[in-house]
Amino acid sequence: MAITGRDIERLLYTDTPDPVLVLHHDTPAIVAAAELGGHAGAVVVCSRSEILRRVGERDLSEEELAAIAATLERAVHDPARQPPWPA
Repeated sequence: MAITGRDIERLLYTDTPDPVLVLHHDTPAIVAAAELGGHAGAVVVCSRSEILRRVGERDLSEEELAAIAATLERAVHDPARQPPWPA
């Protein structure tokens, strides 16, 4: 399953403390950073704080959310080829 703009939106607006987007069995999930140890085999994609550092605290359009998701999806599947982060 691919990372979507909706996953990024969920990461940004969740009530989960210190949220992190992970892929667990190829399914995106939002987990608290403190609980990562309970998700054996999960691949950490990014945290909410990482996204906010890059784009700032502002409302993002559907297109911006989709662009961030696509960038992260490419990075997960081809980590050697890091695409530029969308603005």
